[in-house]
Amino acid sequence: MKQSSASYLPLLLLLASTSAADDKSVPSTPSRRVHLDKCHITLIDHVTLASDRTGILKAVKYKEGDSATKGSLVALIADEVAQANLAVAEKKASNENELNFARIAKKAADSEHDRMLKANQLAVEKGGREPVAQLEIDKSKLAADKAGISISAAEHELGLNKLNAAVTAAELNTYSVLAEFDGVVTRIYKKKGEAVRQGDPVAEIINTDRVRVEGYVPLADLRYAKQGAKVYVRLNVADHDLPEEKEVFEGQITFVDVVSEPIDRTTRIYAEVRNRDNILRAGLEATMEIEVESPSATAKSPTEKESESAKKVVEPPSDQK
Repeated sequence: MKQSSASYLPLLLLLASTSAADDKSVPSTPSRRVHLDKCHITLIDHVTLASDRTGILKAVKYKEGDSATKGSLVALIADEVAQANLAVAEKKASNENELNFARIAKKAADSEHDRMLKANQLAVEKGGREPVAQLEIDKSKLAADKAGISISAAEHELGLNKLNAAVTAAELNTYSVLAEFDGVVTRIYKKKGEAVRQGDPVAEIINTDRVRVEGYVPLADLRYAKQGAKVYVRLNVADHDLPEEKEVFEGQITFVDVVSEPIDRTTRIYAEVRNRDNILRAGLEATMEIEVESPSATAKSPTEKESESAKKVVEPPSDQK
């Protein structure tokens, strides 16, 4: 006796409602964080500006504590001789007299050669003898070719003069000590009138807008430490309870070491963090938390799998009516 498929309907509705209730009872797994202690704070933008030449300091534009902008002049070595050399080089580079003379000579030589050829051609057409000897025509052709080579030589010389002017200008720039980025001048090593040698430090500039936080990740959590992963950093000063320690700074991992420490089995990582109000001071310690993404929401729970199995068992065959 065939059983009607309508009798299965209450059972299917009951299973569906039970499955929905089970789904609501399974909470979504929240994202967690890998916690790292004793992380070290260092500066990223920290440079000691040095002299590129030997000479006498003509000017020092900043003092300690001043703010410097990128490309601004920090110090200047006496450069009067270099400026004079540049003026001479630029004068030569702008002189096109030789090139213009060569062009005029080329034009005149070509014109003379053409007149000789036309004179002979006209004489032959009238049945007469050629008035200009072939030797004279060859000489005029040689003069025209020589004038063309003179143009190339003048262009080459002018190009060399321009290159020499560029080299002289580059040499003049080496007398200036410029700021590499926006920052604060924290130290002045030389004063106006002092002698400097190539490589001598002149000034120190620091920018604290961003810092590097260095920590060590345990081997068990190393798979979560990936470049670009989000981190949260807090200042952590031992034996102190500072309000600044409550501030949270977001950043991201920029470096994961390719080797691990063999003793404690940890791996060094760097994170770059925006440092508002210079709270994360270089030399202090901090805690860092690496955000771990939650499992994919598309993964099915055990309850969902059991519900699907139950549906397959109670579903009537398609030929039953």
